[in-house]
Amino acid sequence: MANFATGGATEARCPLCDRLIVRPKTREPRRFADFEFGVCQCTAVYVHDITGHNLGAAFMEALGFACGDDWDMAWGLMPGEDYEDALLEGYDIESNLVEPTGRTKEGKRVKGVLTFIRLKPDLRDVISRGRGSFGAIDDQTRGVQEKGDRIHGGFQTASARYSKGDVDNLVRDGRIEELSLAAVHDPLVIRKVQRLLYAADIRLRWNAVMALGAVIGRLADDRPSVAGNMVRTLLYACNDSAAANWGAIETLGEVIRLRPGVYGSFIRHLLGLLNDPPSRPAIFWAMGRIGGQHPKLVRSNAFFSIFNFLEDPDPNVRGHAAWALGRIKAAEAASAIERMVMDEETVDLFDGEMLIKTTVGRIAREALSNIYGINGGDKYMDEDAGKIKNGGDPVRSDEAVELYREAAVLMGRGMSLDAILKLEEALKRFEDQGRHVEIANTCEKLADLHVQRGNFKAAIPLYQRAMAICEKGGDDIGKVLLAEKIIDIYRADNEPDKALPYLFFALELVESLGDASRAAFYLTGIGDIYQRQGDIPSAIDAYRLAHKIYSEMGSKERASILQKGLEKLMVS
Repeated sequence: MANFATGGATEARCPLCDRLIVRPKTREPRRFADFEFGVCQCTAVYVHDITGHNLGAAFMEALGFACGDDWDMAWGLMPGEDYEDALLEGYDIESNLVEPTGRTKEGKRVKGVLTFIRLKPDLRDVISRGRGSFGAIDDQTRGVQEKGDRIHGGFQTASARYSKGDVDNLVRDGRIEELSLAAVHDPLVIRKVQRLLYAADIRLRWNAVMALGAVIGRLADDRPSVAGNMVRTLLYACNDSAAANWGAIETLGEVIRLRPGVYGSFIRHLLGLLNDPPSRPAIFWAMGRIGGQHPKLVRSNAFFSIFNFLEDPDPNVRGHAAWALGRIKAAEAASAIERMVMDEETVDLFDGEMLIKTTVGRIAREALSNIYGINGGDKYMDEDAGKIKNGGDPVRSDEAVELYREAAVLMGRGMSLDAILKLEEALKRFEDQGRHVEIANTCEKLADLHVQRGNFKAAIPLYQRAMAICEKGGDDIGKVLLAEKIIDIYRADNEPDKALPYLFFALELVESLGDASRAAFYLTGIGDIYQRQGDIPSAIDAYRLAHKIYSEMGSKERASILQKGLEKLMVS
């Protein structure tokens, strides 16, 4: 508790940990600015400026002191990321008290300020263990100093140090093993690699992702505390919307891929970020990298949530989702991916070695090749040969595919009526050739265009026909996505009663697929319709099930909304 015996003055405490601090001492050899220095038990260092007007110089002295006078290290640190800092104003060095009013009870003016800096744990490890350089200190200060030394590691610089230029060159050249060894000797290397995640050169950024993942994986054995701190830093960046997080998700994916036994549990944290649209391509890239090497690890988590994005409006999202599922060899998604083979939207994809510009359709075809295997049941378009294969029997690629692609171009230009005419012509040709996957794709695209034009009645039978083909082909994911489109039409057309059977149909499918989030969403929709029909008991049952699922998933916001609605419904 604060001591108010001196008329409002309080005991001097560290603002970073709230521990009592001892009076700062003169450090030998004396510096030009002649500040006093101290060390808190929490490892924060502090510098006293008696005038309160030299805070800039005091800050730099504190930063250099924290780094053991290693100014190369000090100049490379970032506030917030590498260290915490704080000020304690109204400090009277004579009494070692803080005067909130700026004056002692005797009326003496107090202007002193203490500047505190505390390095993050992994950077404290960089400072080699040894004695501080306070010179003569009393027993009380020595006790605090010794406690600080045990945590902080003293104030002498480490013997090995790698410059920013050295690290940049190693990352640029992809010399991962040398980087890993350098980080073992100088943990500050890991911070220098991390900053390259924000480099202007996109290729260098991807090199940094691969390098940082590998270095963290290596440090998990040699310096586990440094590796753990960097993983926590990356997780914080992923979850903080105010933080710059480019590369954080991708790097965590590499860490998990390389050290699944140590960090495999973090997959669920990455999948939990799918509610943030800008993060989705990065999440799918990470899942694809992990799944290519450890498919069971990805499957053991809620990987069905990836299926939801195979029809995302953003080609970058749906393309990366297909890429991830192909690397996982998710046969459950094969039929849905087959419907993407003629998608000509472009995507930039880093495959682990090269950054390539490709199309969603090409990604889909490669994903199907992974799923079916080189020698098994090829149901993908062989782009190089210009042919489409169904069950291994080549079918001559006629004008139908070109008509479909022309329609996609027209759709992109907003020429929906012209696109409809092209798709209708393509559909006839696909029907003549008996190409069921292409028929389903074309029916869906036609229905989408009719919905855009407000012609709901023309869209529903087309969706239903595509759904029937999915049913015959065992494409549960495709059925769910098409059912949702029909549900949306009935809702938009103010016919929710007609949507109810499709909601139950979709609910049964996602339950079999293990997609809890979608199940809760459908249950909420079912409850809404029951409530509108006046069947309150049935509505309450549906809402309660949805609330239970959201609560178990940790979706607090959605669970809270449902809880409030349930309370109002039961009162009424």
